[in-house]
Amino acid sequence: MGQLKAGVSKVDITPYVGIWLCGFAARQKPSENIHDNLYAKAIVFDDGNENLCMVTCDLLTLDQSSIENIRKIAQNITGLKAENIFISTTHTHSGPLSSHLRGFGPLDQAWVDILEKKIAGAVALAQRSLQDVTISAGKGQASINMNRRGKTAIDRELGVVRVNRNDGNPLAIIMTYPCHPVIVPWNAYSISADYPGVASALIEEYYNGAIGLFFTGTCGDINPLAVCRDFNEVKRLGTIVGAEALRVSEELTNFSSEIELKATKENLILKSQEIPTADQLKEIINAGSKMENPDLDWQYAWAKDALEYANVGKLSDDIPIEIQVLALGNEIAFAGIPGEVFVEIGLAIKEKSPFKFTFPIECTNGCIGYMPTRTAFDEGGYEPALAFKLFGIYPMDIDVGEKVVNSALKMMNNVYIS
Repeated sequence: MGQLKAGVSKVDITPYVGIWLCGFAARQKPSENIHDNLYAKAIVFDDGNENLCMVTCDLLTLDQSSIENIRKIAQNITGLKAENIFISTTHTHSGPLSSHLRGFGPLDQAWVDILEKKIAGAVALAQRSLQDVTISAGKGQASINMNRRGKTAIDRELGVVRVNRNDGNPLAIIMTYPCHPVIVPWNAYSISADYPGVASALIEEYYNGAIGLFFTGTCGDINPLAVCRDFNEVKRLGTIVGAEALRVSEELTNFSSEIELKATKENLILKSQEIPTADQLKEIINAGSKMENPDLDWQYAWAKDALEYANVGKLSDDIPIEIQVLALGNEIAFAGIPGEVFVEIGLAIKEKSPFKFTFPIECTNGCIGYMPTRTAFDEGGYEPALAFKLFGIYPMDIDVGEKVVNSALKMMNNVYIS
């Protein structure tokens, strides 16, 4: 363990007008304008013995295959270990279709191929700009979110990690906050980073030369107070988050220059629930075929795909996922989870973690769909009972939350130095 170094980068990944957007199934046509640009931002840390990288992208989701491609390209360019690269998406619902999801129009694979190279390039740029730094972390509160299922469970904690240059000015501000980026109205047909883009831009305007990196906390059942409003609300709520991050940043003390970095991951196998029989699926397909635009109906598209599995008697399957933990010293830890994670799952990780500053991040290293609590599975509704059809074939089993919590905590306890 020696002097901590860090490098940061920001690469424009704004797509062309006319690409299909994803996030709202109600959309029936491609994008029509660009309201604000989208970015991939990367920060690389190096303690002299270990290095790791965190990437955040203004996108809804990335496929696991894209994660593997980005890691491989970045490793070949930089020498960073692929397993130490943490790739997250902010989950903006006004970004381009960047993964194989149903019901959002055709995926432009040629554009995705370029996107993967751009994200890997962001890692390379960050790695090539390493400099001596100090870091400190803190927490604030931003009251812009609500539980959309009418429950009391909520998390309004805003996590902040400030990375300073030798002169004391910030090189980067890392923010984490749990709230769906769904303030931009679905019928705007606008490309936008939503409120995370506003928060990050505020950081970068205030700290000229610094980069703001926004990571979305566990918000599978958490919405903003204003859903599908307008860009005035995007700016207002994003400014609240960004201003609170600035307040926390300005009050931070106890900066450290020598910390030990650790990265670990676990590959889990989730069990699935069964899908309907072939006859039941044929009924869904028959009903969907009578719609005006059946190919844009995600339940119809799912039923057609699922029928192939049902015809061979494969009504359930294993679902592989990766949970990743990064530790910055003995106080700061990030847990990357590849799904839309219900808030109570993230709160359980925070509550039982040995780290003072614990930040569970969703939509990291892929996204297999919603990860509800056991109680939510019992209650039913969109997230536990329907939304899996956007992402895959099979609904997850009801113990997904416990498995995610146990995996994250096991790894955190393993890397924590008591």
